[in-house]
Amino acid sequence: MSDFPKPVLAFDSALTGCTVAVLNGRVVHSRVLETGREQAAKLVPMIQEVMEEAKVAFADLGLVVTTVGPGSFTGLRISLSTARALGLALNLPVQGVGTFEIIARAAVPEKKPCLVILETKRTDFYVQAFDADKNPQGAGACMEEDALRAFIADNDYILCGDGLARLGVEGRPCILPDPEILARAGLARFLENGSVAAKPEPVYLRGADVSMSNKQQRVIGDRP
Repeated sequence: MSDFPKPVLAFDSALTGCTVAVLNGRVVHSRVLETGREQAAKLVPMIQEVMEEAKVAFADLGLVVTTVGPGSFTGLRISLSTARALGLALNLPVQGVGTFEIIARAAVPEKKPCLVILETKRTDFYVQAFDADKNPQGAGACMEEDALRAFIADNDYILCGDGLARLGVEGRPCILPDPEILARAGLARFLENGSVAAKPEPVYLRGADVSMSNKQQRVIGDRP
């Protein structure tokens, strides 16, 4: 991967912050920031700052990498729309990588199976299991707390992710995807696919929460 001829820009805003990295050969410049709900205001300035720090111009890039979820609906859309906009403007391939995978690789670098548990801010959790080589064991899913506790009790995994705090279990509470790991994983995926990146699509494990207003709905043609 170090022989890839151009720098790689990777970033994420799917969870509770923003992470950015520029991978240029073996040199990595990165930044991680927990921002809560401020990803829209923070992500692009962070990208610009890390690019300047790395002394890499946008025209020099060879690949853009971003997480594709799961994560918060708004945060995920921010990173995906930013990646697609850069890819379109710069005529660059955009490679997506799952949030679960990056958390698993960051939190459990050794060859051991793990269970990634991510916060949904609701009653359930986003969950996916990985084997010792960080290959997914089945698709990611939403699990309610009782079912998740039963699954944990019946299986021997290293637990990781930002959902551990609410669950109150021991493990490795990795909060944000590591941007360097994201950059390297995205580049590896891109090269494995013959330097072809499919359009990254968001991974949603639950529908968007939509509620109707209690106000009387106006119909086109009604008088004001």
